[in-house]
Amino acid sequence: MLIEFRFSNFLSYKEVTSFSMVAGKERTNRKTLASVPKFRLKLLPLAAIYGANASGKSNLINALDFLKTLVTTPRLKGKIPLRNFHFSEDKNTISNFEISFLVNELIYEFKIACNEDGILYEELIERNSRSEKTLYLRDNDKVQINPNINLHDAIKSIADRSLDRQCPLLTTLSTMKFKPFEEVYRWFSGKLKVIHQDSFLIPYGLDIGENDSRNTLLSEVLRSTDTGISALVSTHVSESSLRLSSSQRNELLSTVCCRGSQLIRAASGRRVLAYFKDGGLAFKRLNAVHEISGKEYLIPLEKESTGTRKIIDLAPAIIDLLLNNKNCVYVIDGIDHGLHTEINYWLVRSFLENVSSNTRKQLAFTSHDTNLLRRAELRRDEIWFVERRRNSLSQLVNAVEFEGLRNDSSLQKLYEEGRFGGSPKLIDPVKASFLL
Repeated sequence: MLIEFRFSNFLSYKEVTSFSMVAGKERTNRKTLASVPKFRLKLLPLAAIYGANASGKSNLINALDFLKTLVTTPRLKGKIPLRNFHFSEDKNTISNFEISFLVNELIYEFKIACNEDGILYEELIERNSRSEKTLYLRDNDKVQINPNINLHDAIKSIADRSLDRQCPLLTTLSTMKFKPFEEVYRWFSGKLKVIHQDSFLIPYGLDIGENDSRNTLLSEVLRSTDTGISALVSTHVSESSLRLSSSQRNELLSTVCCRGSQLIRAASGRRVLAYFKDGGLAFKRLNAVHEISGKEYLIPLEKESTGTRKIIDLAPAIIDLLLNNKNCVYVIDGIDHGLHTEINYWLVRSFLENVSSNTRKQLAFTSHDTNLLRRAELRRDEIWFVERRRNSLSQLVNAVEFEGLRNDSSLQKLYEEGRFGGSPKLIDPVKASFLL
């Protein structure tokens, strides 16, 4: 579970910004809080992030995704694709990232500082109920390994030889199967899932014609959200129709060999799944099944509505959050993009109704759907607002930080009135024309 994420000097964020999933003193919906007794800790299952367009909501998600990508993508050479604070003439400043999370009922804190040329500082701390220890600390060209850790000498030798690489030591040590580095890495790679507005995902194994319980769950999600779709099926696509260049084909083959399958978007807009079969590439196309008057009709997925495609893209997340007993952290940028407000409400309320003190899953999302502030019965510490300040810095503020709010205050009304600073400041176009 995510506990806290802190970062600075990234995109529209210059100063240290903290995003916390630690529950405050709110008394509402306490049954939904995840309890970690050994740390006397209560964690929020949900966080909703609001703000005007270009306020910095997506950049908060991008910062977390950058850290995930940095950890899970080995780099042996080249510059780190870091995006410093936009509005600064000095582009070689240092960006800092700190994250704490729960893995196997232990708390880990990972810190890293870097610029485009390399990693300058890195530290991994492990906490149990009685003590904490630094597993390793990297400071420029020096590294210290905890002397009490298993296989200390082997880890130290590998770490010393890896300091010139443009990737975290955590990445290198996890590939060598050293514990607990491997478990921490798995949290970044498998438990933390970031979905952007333009992401399109593979709905499990259905796309290559498999028929298992996950596909049954997917069909249930499609029916529950009133899409008119009863199932998804796949049909064969010839490679010649995709007109892949030799370089595109070689890159795709390499990706499929590593991952098993890869969803691509063809020039025509078709969603096509490439997978490995009989020593080469094979391709399938996703289609939606509509049952009308006892007959089945196949509609190519790209011809479905934006909202329907969004539901299909979110289906793996919906299944993990609502229907599976799975530890996961989903961070979704623009959860309401293309969706009806009733579906947004259904998703949020269904998730909250299925969490308890023993649950180890979380949902964080950005949204413009203010109806959730009124209808979803969110705790105030689950609500965040992002505002773009006059100097174009993004500022993230939790709802509990605003003073003078009564328990019966309508957060939806106050937000829409601009009281929380996350609403766009619009200019009358007629008046603005006189300024030209």
